[in-house]
Amino acid sequence: MKPHSVPFLVLLLSSVPLCAEYRIGEKEIPSVKIHSDAADFAVHPSHPRLFFRDTDIPTIRTRIAGEYQTEWRQMLHHLEEVGLSQRPGKFAVHPHLKSWEIVRNIAFVAAVTGEERYIKWSKEWAAIMADAGPVGNDTEFRGRLQCLAIAYDWLFPWLSADEKQALEKAILAHIDRSWYFATQSTNYVGGHSRWGNFALTAGLLALVTEHPELREKLLLLRRHWLEGYFPAQGWIARDGGYHMGWSYSAAYLTASIHYVWSTATNESVFFPWQAKIPWFWIYGRQGDGTYANTGDAYTVTDDLNAYQSDLLILAAGVLKEPRAAWALKDRTNRFADILYQDKSVRPLAPDDPAAPLELSRHFRNAGVVIARDRWDGKTTLLNFASTPFFATNHLHRDANAFTLHYRGSLAVDSGIYDEGGKNAGGYGGTHWRNYFTRTIAHNAITVFDPAQKMFVLDEPASNDGGQVFRQEPTKLADIQPGGHAHLDGIVHYVATDDYTYAVGDATKAYDAERVRLAQREIVYLRAAARGHPVVVVYDRVESVKAEFQKRFLLHTINKPVVRGNLAVAENQGGRLSCLTLLPEKAGLALIGGPGKEAWVDGKNYPWDETAKKRRSRELAQWRLEVSPREARLRDDFLHVLFVDDAGAPVIDAKEAALVQSGDNAGVEVAGWRILFSRDPGRQARIERLR
Repeated sequence: MKPHSVPFLVLLLSSVPLCAEYRIGEKEIPSVKIHSDAADFAVHPSHPRLFFRDTDIPTIRTRIAGEYQTEWRQMLHHLEEVGLSQRPGKFAVHPHLKSWEIVRNIAFVAAVTGEERYIKWSKEWAAIMADAGPVGNDTEFRGRLQCLAIAYDWLFPWLSADEKQALEKAILAHIDRSWYFATQSTNYVGGHSRWGNFALTAGLLALVTEHPELREKLLLLRRHWLEGYFPAQGWIARDGGYHMGWSYSAAYLTASIHYVWSTATNESVFFPWQAKIPWFWIYGRQGDGTYANTGDAYTVTDDLNAYQSDLLILAAGVLKEPRAAWALKDRTNRFADILYQDKSVRPLAPDDPAAPLELSRHFRNAGVVIARDRWDGKTTLLNFASTPFFATNHLHRDANAFTLHYRGSLAVDSGIYDEGGKNAGGYGGTHWRNYFTRTIAHNAITVFDPAQKMFVLDEPASNDGGQVFRQEPTKLADIQPGGHAHLDGIVHYVATDDYTYAVGDATKAYDAERVRLAQREIVYLRAAARGHPVVVVYDRVESVKAEFQKRFLLHTINKPVVRGNLAVAENQGGRLSCLTLLPEKAGLALIGGPGKEAWVDGKNYPWDETAKKRRSRELAQWRLEVSPREARLRDDFLHVLFVDDAGAPVIDAKEAALVQSGDNAGVEVAGWRILFSRDPGRQARIERLR
């Protein structure tokens, strides 16, 4: 590889000294090491080398006999209960090919201890997979390939010549079956190709010393990682955030490729930005321990999945990030702890008196601003999102949308990821395509043209008046400024002790034939002269035709009560009062309830009730729609959101006073005056009242 072929990484490394390859038990933060000339790239010559090396085994044995003895015993106890007591064939099929923690850990114990019982079980498991061949869907053959790779690599010293030959044949067949991920289906921004390329990488790294003719294929995958996946993800997650939300940030930023590449080769790909990934989960954690239902959220619980733990351990143990060490929780899967954890890294809580985190953060290229007023269960948490690029995979049409949480979800992304049901739900399903991923399911703005024809994944879809689907990006240049999928996103951000202020420009997220301007300014008043923060939302919206109806949407779990220009909804002991100040002549309408919980343009698109039931999920079945009563090209919306306990005194509309002067419109509320410019080019004036 020529030096100019990895410009992003060369820039990243310009001030970082090179170091030796990563070794298990490192006490220093490893430097990134990437060879500018592919001729210098080499694979560790002996087995094992995936996740750890044969030369690391003495260190691993020292760790499990000493500092990590408890974790080792926990692993063994868990494997006895759920693994070794079962027939190996049970784990040689889906879903254990993808969720491979149990079988991987059994093979790991075999490799570290050489204990006959673990070796025999693992060899039988590997033989069953090899006999199956590269069959099933892509989840199955990708998962089987990664399992075969570690079985061959870790059990290598105990395999007979015939057993090695059988596994080699099976791995090569799976590489052939999956090779389209390397040549035809490579998407560095989203999609399944990242996992497909990881499975291919694991298989090639396992075999390449016995089959040197595979080196050219391995070098192709190396280019995908160094020139594609790592730069794209590093740019998006530069501050720790990720555009797919909390669930899929864990699933798509997986640590396995970084562990495997850094142990199996003479390169190290633990990047500084990975230390910041846990900050996204720390900031986004709501007061009740859940996360907002953003993106294709397959869960909203604090324990997202095994991928999250692996990433936290990478950040804490390898990159020595104390916030990540604080975020780690008890778990049964101890594989990553035993290999990569560093207990000398002192956990540092977000509210540690010596080094507290700021109460808001802008995750820039992910397009997320999070603001809160405290770090305990009583926090009022605002999540404002405006991703600066378009993507279909697990990212919704929700530019300039927000959620608000106190005690429970008050303003919420509605709809659910109804995967695993019997009625065509999940990704690409009826609910997903017509409602869940669409602007109308979010606290955002719609501009409705009754003649609009909308398409999702090239299929006709409901006309929600929202943002549109475009050409899918596949590489970093597509989503950066100048790329075809680039949007403006959050264009201004200010954080003080008293308030957080952000401006999002979603104009490009709509089609230009319908929308000329769609900007939102949002102010989170932390130092409000009342018991809880106040949120002020100002929207500038201009349509191509005056008759296109503009709507401000607010989704709630329970049915709001509307009194004049005030809508009030309660949930889980919290209360949200939404006061409409602009348009001055506004119509407030409620839509929802049974039969209309996912209502779009005269039709309901409900979620599949047979889908997987997710713990802690709150289903929003109501939305408030605020529309101007008179048709105009340009309308400004101004809303004040009051957060309270459910039993607090009722909000009086007089608590917020509309202020209009010249080219400004704003509000006096809770001891503050906030003036927004009607001119899109100027920021708000935020000042405390005397």
